[in-house]
Amino acid sequence: MLAAPSSRLDRLRLSAFFRLRTPHRYGKPSLYMGSLFSVHVVIFALVVWGTAVTTPYLDMLTWQHDALDALKANNAKVWLSHLLHPHNEHRLAFVRVLTLLDLTFGGGRETIFIMTTLLAVIVIAGLLWRVMTEQTRAKDRLLALVIPMLILSSTAALDIGLPINCVYPLSLVFSVAAIVLFARATIALRKNPRLLMGAMLCALLSPFGNMTGLVIWPVLTWLGWRAKAGLRVSLITLSLGLVEASLYLWHDLPAHASGDTPYDLGSLVRLGAYAGVFLGLPFSRLAALTLPAIGFGLCLGLVASAILVADRLSKKPATRASLVSTGLILTGLGVAMMASLGRANESTELIAPARYSIYVVLFHTGLVMRALLWLRTHPYHNRPLDLKTGMGFAMLLVLFQAVSGLAGLKAAHDLRDVVISWQPGLQDARYTKLVFPDLSYAETVRRDVEAYLLTR
Repeated sequence: MLAAPSSRLDRLRLSAFFRLRTPHRYGKPSLYMGSLFSVHVVIFALVVWGTAVTTPYLDMLTWQHDALDALKANNAKVWLSHLLHPHNEHRLAFVRVLTLLDLTFGGGRETIFIMTTLLAVIVIAGLLWRVMTEQTRAKDRLLALVIPMLILSSTAALDIGLPINCVYPLSLVFSVAAIVLFARATIALRKNPRLLMGAMLCALLSPFGNMTGLVIWPVLTWLGWRAKAGLRVSLITLSLGLVEASLYLWHDLPAHASGDTPYDLGSLVRLGAYAGVFLGLPFSRLAALTLPAIGFGLCLGLVASAILVADRLSKKPATRASLVSTGLILTGLGVAMMASLGRANESTELIAPARYSIYVVLFHTGLVMRALLWLRTHPYHNRPLDLKTGMGFAMLLVLFQAVSGLAGLKAAHDLRDVVISWQPGLQDARYTKLVFPDLSYAETVRRDVEAYLLTR
């Protein structure tokens, strides 16, 4: 019996859809890339699970102490002051909200931090994946799988599993969202003011995860210049950035300005070296690889600078994907410069904390996005060479994921053992380093938290 014309048409459309999405000649590559991506994500999930530390330590104790004071006051003015009060040079509004929620609903076990940070990293990966797969062929979508693989890395997993590092993903998710929305708003055939408003809102929120979020304003200014967004957009971006930066930094910083050493040639050399250390993460964390990592980081910085100059001089119109990749590169370079300026006159050893690696991951992602976009415009793009190269790169990412994941699991296990083993009254150098410098303060906070939870 013949099928109804409408159902036959539906089947033909569905068949055409799948032929378009997964052409027969990409069957095996699709399987290989999908398998590599799945293995990568499984390792990522295992590292998040294995590195999770749910006992507060160091700054988290300070967050809990301040949150308890706000909860006791139970006053809107006090709560607003609590959210915006500076922690060192940062205004950690999101951290303070999560701490209040964790004490109220999470039993002070930090699980709300882990879940929220995990969501932030997944959103970043999803946004960049969507940008790279808009109106592309099946082959391009396969190659673009390396983008979420870069984001869902073991280095990002450490920032998720260790709640003290949540400030970086919480800031970056708004920075990336601002970049993506801004690119859409400026490249759209019909300018959409709602997208621009969304980009500005995300940019305003980014510094309240971490002060490095202020980098988003010069980034958006550059992107508006590149996209020829117009004077009005540039003025809005600059005005909002200047106002927020002024208000954000308008508080009493530690009184050390009078003792600052002026910048000299040695400071500039140290600044450059630290920029190399930063951009060479996570390899620069290994003593044996410090010098090669510095050289590698500086080379990447030069490559990125050359890309930015060539991009600005190019007469070709910018695309959404090219703007987003440029935004990621600028964000990585900007944060590296901020960190380097802050340490140019310090006499301590040049070491960049592993928790900063997520900024370098974003920087690398911008460079890889630019490489993929370059491949799409060259004649041999239709040959299997680029697909094989992409699979080889994905294999390297999986290998690095496994090796760095094991190192992260060991470091988190050692940290967890020390934090959990501490009990009030115990005095040891390990505890003053990893639990809190003033152990009597840590004892007071733990006691106050337990007392508060008993009243819930």
